[in-house]
Amino acid sequence: MKIFRSWQPVPPSWRGGAITVGNFDGVHLGHEQIIAETRGHALEIQGPAIAVTFEPHPRAVLFPDEAPRRLCHLHERLELLARCGLDATLLLHFTRQLAVWTAETFIRQLHATLGFRHIHAGYDFAFGRDRSGDARLLRRMGDDLGFTVSIAQAFELEGAIVSSSRIRSAIEAADFRLVEKLLGRPYSISGHVGHGDKRGQQLGFPTANLNIKDLAHPPVGIYAVKASTKEWTWNGAAYLGFRPTFGGRTLVLETHVFDDHPDLYRKRLTVTFIERVREDRAYSSAEALSRQIQEDCRIARLILDRWDAEHAGSRQHP
Repeated sequence: MKIFRSWQPVPPSWRGGAITVGNFDGVHLGHEQIIAETRGHALEIQGPAIAVTFEPHPRAVLFPDEAPRRLCHLHERLELLARCGLDATLLLHFTRQLAVWTAETFIRQLHATLGFRHIHAGYDFAFGRDRSGDARLLRRMGDDLGFTVSIAQAFELEGAIVSSSRIRSAIEAADFRLVEKLLGRPYSISGHVGHGDKRGQQLGFPTANLNIKDLAHPPVGIYAVKASTKEWTWNGAAYLGFRPTFGGRTLVLETHVFDDHPDLYRKRLTVTFIERVREDRAYSSAEALSRQIQEDCRIARLILDRWDAEHAGSRQHP
């Protein structure tokens, strides 16, 4: 998938296609439906299928105190969009200056950049200053600029519309089965492993540490997880919390893999959450915490053995 990152007009071979516009946070099943339909429109007009998305999230710029926690990092969003079969993505830097553009200005500039012949919009799509642009305006501008418009239907599953906010709520409730249904894949956090303070190693349980700043996450506690690199997948246990035993104040995600001692520093690691083991709590000493971690790992192994048995013969998710 080609990635364009500016308002400069794309080369002629990338013009004349079908586009869709959105934040696509998490690239869930509702997004996948819109993208699949966009690809269908692109095939009909024999042009490229292109998604237009923004970084950072518009609410993070306009209302930083109210910005939703993300479902995934930008690199994951782009990878997931590519897996949907898009030909290209236009990644636009969202700024306060862009936010004050009128709806007409936004569409005219977007058309000048991509030269699209069709736009497929989500059922709740609104754009431009104060979100004043709607389907009626799109169709009127399409008559002027030479593009057609279609509107996607809302995608419903398990009795409600699939949305990023609904998935965030399920993650915060540690309802990983529902999250998997809505995302179309198991819930995971991915990133490059950084340095920690080596407390896990000192306790006999070395961990790989991921930055989860600004990400949606389940409640603090211990989790049975799958930890994966491109080369390998391990069973493991992850700690999500503030390390109250040591007076910590920063939220951390620390993952201990079973029966191996891989050097994961700076490697891309994906931690897939399977089930919660227990809540977080403080302990009277490092020794007491070490004994509890040993018990947590024993329980996590049982959970993962059961999960593996339930999924035997099916495609294993990283």
